[in-house]
Amino acid sequence: MLTQTDKAFALAERFGGEADGEFIPGGVPISRIAERHGTPFYLYSGEMIVDRVRRVRETLGTEVSFSVKANPNLAVCQLIARQHEAGAEVASSGELVVARAAGFPPEEIVFAGPGKTDDELRRAVEEGIFAVNVESPNEVERLAAIAEEMGRTVGVGLRINPSAQLMGSGMRMGGTVGQFGMDQEDLETVVRRTAAHKSLILRGVHVYTATQVFEVEPLLEHCRNILEIALEAADHAGRPLEMIDFGGGFGVPYFEKMQEFDLEGFGAGFRELLAAYREDPRLAGCRFIFELGRYLVADAGVYVTRVVDVKEVRGKTFAVTDGGMNHHLTATGNMGQVFRKAYPILNLTRMEGVPGEDGVALAGPCCTPLDKFGDNIPLAEPRVGDLVGVFYSGAYGYSASNLGFLSHPSPAELLTLEGEVHGLRPGGRPEDVLDGQEALPDSGRVAG
Repeated sequence: MLTQTDKAFALAERFGGEADGEFIPGGVPISRIAERHGTPFYLYSGEMIVDRVRRVRETLGTEVSFSVKANPNLAVCQLIARQHEAGAEVASSGELVVARAAGFPPEEIVFAGPGKTDDELRRAVEEGIFAVNVESPNEVERLAAIAEEMGRTVGVGLRINPSAQLMGSGMRMGGTVGQFGMDQEDLETVVRRTAAHKSLILRGVHVYTATQVFEVEPLLEHCRNILEIALEAADHAGRPLEMIDFGGGFGVPYFEKMQEFDLEGFGAGFRELLAAYREDPRLAGCRFIFELGRYLVADAGVYVTRVVDVKEVRGKTFAVTDGGMNHHLTATGNMGQVFRKAYPILNLTRMEGVPGEDGVALAGPCCTPLDKFGDNIPLAEPRVGDLVGVFYSGAYGYSASNLGFLSHPSPAELLTLEGEVHGLRPGGRPEDVLDGQEALPDSGRVAG
């Protein structure tokens, strides 16, 4: 069983390893990167992202859609789009703008989410994307009215909340009472309701039940259930389906006692399962899609922050860094986690150092006790000026954080590719806090 330190070193090695005790992602010393771009920053490995996307597609034998929500950085999305091995799943009009700017063609984009506005539906119709995965009968009617008003047709996926739960997952979004999708028991009704509109083209079904799934057999059974739901939908529609969106949710082992998701084992089981259904005429020409976000990019990112103070508090060593929960909410356990555990973390300046027995409390700069990466991190002796890396930071990092909290400057985003470090987004300045704000008029009085 790998410890958090083992995981951190294994990930560091995939980035490029170390030289003379210093982390060298893409072959470039981390101190040189920090000197040029400042700290804190997110650093992504282009090679790791490309390798993961290709490996997933080849292993599953299906199409893959990148869930843009995991990391909506334009360059990251461009890198995935340029491989021509993945489409995009978006969950807002902003993500749709990013996906199109990144080069994902409309026919490779699906739009999910339980609260799409009329403006978002209109944008989806204008772009001519492959499918809007509708989540309620009301959304079916709204989308139909908008498409008809525009004189266009639009593809529709029906997001179904299955009767059966997917067990062994970290967070459930289906098979239970929640805001996602339409009950499986209402499948016939929503199929016929969709088919009644000439402006809507029924593409197929979408079932996304859970995330952080590690157990292969329950996931395979879940996929079998989705295939049966799809066949039922085809029967109600009276024609073959064009799409089955299996969702995704493959687990990322952030913490101790968590093993890697067995992609090869799942892939072998899924290919065998799909072979038993692929020749069914109700699925003739059907596109089989997995939408994955976290699993494609999480391990390809590291958040780098600098130690600004080291002190002893009642016998405990505290290292305080220039970035924390304001930049990386998930890594500090403040994004809804019940148990707050540390991500794999290393002192990138002293990778050959030996951690002390009692570990280090690693805290950010924000004035709240919530701003800690962990209390007993096995970190090589921290010194002021050292660079600390928080791994598994390629997903739900920058865009999932409360960057305006305490008005600290935002972190930069960088990417290594073919031995070069590319600046994707510069770090912020203190003055940026005023951007877009209007001051009161000089008169000083405010009309009541």
